[in-house]
Amino acid sequence: MLKGSSSLGHLGQNTGQRIYNAITMAEAWRDYQESTAAYFRRLGLLAEVEHQVAGARGIHRVDVYVEGTIHGIQFKWVIECKAWKTSVPKEKVMALAAIVQDLGVDRGFLLSEVGFQSGALRAAHKTNITLTSLEDLSNVSSEALADTAIGALHWRLEKAQRRLRRIKKERFDDDFYPPVMAPLGRLFVLDSALEDAMLGEFPNVYRVDETGRYKADSLDELLKAADEIISAAENWQPGDQS
Repeated sequence: MLKGSSSLGHLGQNTGQRIYNAITMAEAWRDYQESTAAYFRRLGLLAEVEHQVAGARGIHRVDVYVEGTIHGIQFKWVIECKAWKTSVPKEKVMALAAIVQDLGVDRGFLLSEVGFQSGALRAAHKTNITLTSLEDLSNVSSEALADTAIGALHWRLEKAQRRLRRIKKERFDDDFYPPVMAPLGRLFVLDSALEDAMLGEFPNVYRVDETGRYKADSLDELLKAADEIISAAENWQPGDQS
């Protein structure tokens, strides 16, 4: 036997084991991606695996890319799947947050079946990054859908408020109570109702005027009413009386 042949054989075995482990991990990752995409497809959403998306600063390849519509509101999500045997660190949360910001999508999901380090949990707190597992995704995605719908309405509401305030300043600056105050008042009440909905508080009052107080008993009811109120504010003109 050549000198050193035993150690060379040992190195070869180690290399083979590393290759086998890498292939096994890659297969587990692909299975995790496909299972995640299949879940969102069962919800009736478009889900694509290893999808390339162009952002403001470059092109990103995400594990799963999801698009859909809820109550007429379109949304986009990116999901990163970590088929790891160890908990996910903070750095992966920060990396996903950067991708979400660059792409301008509504939410990012980071999936792991073994959990997340404490730093990762802190980094995701009060952000649009959701840390969860495929097993728990059902409850989390339902909440995320609601948050997305409410968030989109909030964005429209704030734009409508800015538009009406600009009209008030330009056209009714000297009036004590101009007609533009009526749609502004309705938006103010609706804003409070949407805040309550974010906390899951129902019923809540979404409109108060001379005809009475209107309450929503469910999210679906509130979203429908909110869309009507915001649409009316978006289309309000100075010649309108209410």
